[in-house]
This record gives sequence, C-alpha cells and structure tokens, in this order.
Amino acid sequence: MSNINLAEVLDSLSFPVLISTVLAGSTLASTRVLYQNRDLLNRFARQLGKNEHSRRALCLTDTLLDKNGVSTSLSGKLKEIKRTNLPLDFLICHSDAVPEPHLSVVRPIADIDLHPFGDQTLRVPDVMEIARIFYEGGYDRIVCSTEGPMALVALFLQQMFNVPCYFFMHTDWIDFIAHTTNLNQHERDRVRRLMRALYNRFDGVFVLNREHRDWLTGHEMQLPEDKVFLTAHHTAPRDLQVQPVRKSDLIPGANDKTPVLFIACRLSRGKGIFDLPEIVQEARRSLPNLQIVVAGSGPASEDLQRAIPDAVFLGWQTREQLASLYLGLDLFVFPSRFDTFGNVLLEAFTHGMPAVTYNRKGPKDILEHGVSGYLTEDVSTMAEAVVDFFSASTDRNVMAENARKRAARFQAEPIMRKFLEDLGLDYPEQVHAEVTVA
Repeated sequence: MSNINLAEVLDSLSFPVLISTVLAGSTLASTRVLYQNRDLLNRFARQLGKNEHSRRALCLTDTLLDKNGVSTSLSGKLKEIKRTNLPLDFLICHSDAVPEPHLSVVRPIADIDLHPFGDQTLRVPDVMEIARIFYEGGYDRIVCSTEGPMALVALFLQQMFNVPCYFFMHTDWIDFIAHTTNLNQHERDRVRRLMRALYNRFDGVFVLNREHRDWLTGHEMQLPEDKVFLTAHHTAPRDLQVQPVRKSDLIPGANDKTPVLFIACRLSRGKGIFDLPEIVQEARRSLPNLQIVVAGSGPASEDLQRAIPDAVFLGWQTREQLASLYLGLDLFVFPSRFDTFGNVLLEAFTHGMPAVTYNRKGPKDILEHGVSGYLTEDVSTMAEAVVDFFSASTDRNVMAENARKRAARFQAEPIMRKFLEDLGLDYPEQVHAEVTVA
C-alpha cells in the first residue's frame, strides 16, 4: 500500500534509536506501576485540600515551524498561550529550534524522509527525554496534534503516567489519500480502520468542523459523541500599520480597477491549485483583463507556473507581506477540497477580502454564502462566482465588511476558553478581566 519497506526502515535505524526503544519499554513498565493509582490519590488530595497534582497540559506536535497552515495555526495558539500564560505548553522535535517560555524542544535521534508522499520528514524524538520533561514540568494531561511519531509518544506517556490523552485533528487523511494516491476503496478502508483504532486510544478528539465531528461519531469511525469536541482556530489581530499593496507594483499595466484574484497557500496538488488555470480561463470569457496573484511555495510550484504562466508568483510571504496583499487585492480564491478548517480564509476576512471556495468541510463552517463570499460546487460554478463578484450588481464594500465581521467571530479568548474547558482545565480569571477591561 505505501511502497515503504518496513524491514529497510528498521535496518536503517541507528543504535541510539534501538537502545532508546529498549530503555523506554522498561521505564514504561516501572513508571506505570508507580502511577497506576493517580486518580485515587488525586481524589484523596482534593478531600484534604492540598498536595493535588498540578493541572497543566503538554501539547506534542510534529509541526510548528514548518511553512504550512497547521504550523501557522499552532504558532498562533502558542502566541496566545504566552500572552495569557495559560496552563498549556508545547513540545516539538526539531534540530534547530530554541526553547522558550511555554515551548520545549527535543532533538531528533533519527529522521525519516517521506519523499513518496511529499517533501515532509518524520523526526523521531527521544522518548525518554520527553518523559523527563513531562515529569519535571508537572503535567497531568497530554494533547497531540499529528498522527506521526508524536502520536505514539503521546500514547506512551498516557500509559506511563496514567493521564488523560487528547488528539487534535488537523487533516482529513481519508480525503487526502483519495485525492492524492491511487489506493482503491478496499485499501482506503484499511487506513480508515487503522485510524479508528488510533483515535479510540485517546480520551478525546478535537475537530475543526461539524462534518468531521459527524464522521467521527458516525458508523465509519464509531467514536462516542462525548469524546469528540468541536473547536476552531482563532484570528490574529490586524496590523493597522500595514498599507495595502498597489496592483501596479505587482502587475505591469494594472490599475486600481483591474480585477485581481489572490491565493496564498502551500503549493501542493492537495490544495486543488490545478483547478486554477481552468477557473481563470472560464472567468476571463467575461472578464478578459482578470489577473491572479499566487503567494506560497511547495512541491507543485514549478508545475503551476507552467500551467498559468501569466500569473504573478510571489513565493513565500511574511505575515506583513500577506496582510498588504489581502488589503490591496480583490478576491481570495481557494480551490482546496479537503481542508478541515481554512486558516487562510480567516486571514483574508480579517483584512476585508471576501473569498470563493468549494462547499467543503472547514470552509463551509467559516464562509457565509452570498454574505462574506461564495461556496461553490465545481470549477464552473467557481468561475461564475468570480464573475459575479466583479459584476456591477455586487456591492463589494458590503461583502468586505461582512468578511471582517465574520472574522471577528473567531476571537482567541472564547476559543481558548472552550478548549481548556474540554480539556478539564481552568481558564485564568485574571486574563478574562484584562480582556473585558480592554
């Protein structure tokens, strides 16, 4: 199914990895005995009114500094955690990252390249180092946000310290596999059953859209409804110092009235970016001077440039550069079919840029059709929506204001408060007071 030779992978593992596995197994068994009565001791401590274990969560992730939507959203959460000093810390496995408040870093003891599946690298962390950090940090619950090695580490800590363990689901892997691999239905069902077995090992699963929640609690995955929590990512405040880009600075011969589409994402086939040439071609039948600007990088960048050679490709952009583009261009186009949320939609909305996207999972929980943008079904209806947006009958200023209002619904305080509540943690009341006063 995967074209990965497991025997070769095991043979390639270094001695530190193998010896760490042996040590981890023995430590798991001994520590599990020590903590098997954790719940009883905590209840007893509550009755005494002292010596109760601290209530803090350690969030494990394989991606925080990568250039993708998941890392952007997690970085936003880390920034909010630091700002409000929430009882949450992140831990990542990275070769170059530097520890900082609310962020621990462990170095990988091995790297596994997954070139058949993109340009991603799996970093194998030192399990015993993570266990030490968990113990010394006084944590009593775990959150894992990726299905890679960190998921196994999270379940290891769950068994080792007898603590609740939660999963934060960012990617619909079944949809991803269906769109990016040649696996047949029978093979995809095998993957689904493996994922069901994995998710059932966690005490709760956080999802970013209602469709995913219904799928996890439905007949295919069969998770109990009380174990699946609906959450969201929050918007970052708009930087009022950023000025809108001038279209003429990007596009030769353009002026303020030139219709310009904009997309910012990781340039991979999974994002549906190869629908863009046909969308633009169809829309140009009514809008012959329609232009498109593309921001981002990824494995499909060169192929996309060949497919739409007259587009403006900017490469990877900083947050400030993106803000300037959102403010100065017209309509965000997002042809991804399996994004579980759509951080870029909220970024566009924050700066008053409406969007057109497919009527799928995460985007349809964010975008209000005909109000803050358009939900479409295929390439043709997306092209029609683009034409409609630039027509004389559409009040683009009203739609831009509606987009800003929609983004305002995704503020950090209520989202993080509900997230902590579902984890069984308390949101600091002094933070709420500061936000209310402000």
